[in-house]
Amino acid sequence: MTGYLLDTNHVSALLDGVTAIRERIEAADPGDLFGIAVPILGELYFRAYASQRREENLAQLADFLTRVMVWEYGTVEAREFGQIQAEQKRKGRPIPAIDAQITAVAKVNHLTVLTADRHFSFVDDLPIENWLP
Repeated sequence: MTGYLLDTNHVSALLDGVTAIRERIEAADPGDLFGIAVPILGELYFRAYASQRREENLAQLADFLTRVMVWEYGTVEAREFGQIQAEQKRKGRPIPAIDAQITAVAKVNHLTVLTADRHFSFVDDLPIENWLP
């Protein structure tokens, strides 16, 4: 069983109907888990509220949330976040704070991050994959 944390770019592609990512998820092992972290949920709500089709996008997001895990961001993840940010600063390879929060959730829960963002690769021992075409 593998747990996959979808970054905002992968969720957006999925919600926008990109078939390649939907097909990869459907072809995954039955025990694999797919989900998002609470910081990503905030980005998705922003995407919906800032859109021209607010109600349609909020309904689409609500439907999506019935089909995925939502991994929390609590005190354990906050501590991990602090460690990640400090390490990235020491290495001279900082990443955006929200992505460090996402990374913290992934590390605490032993998840693979599905993302198209290159800066996740700056973090040591973080499994990442890009399923976008």
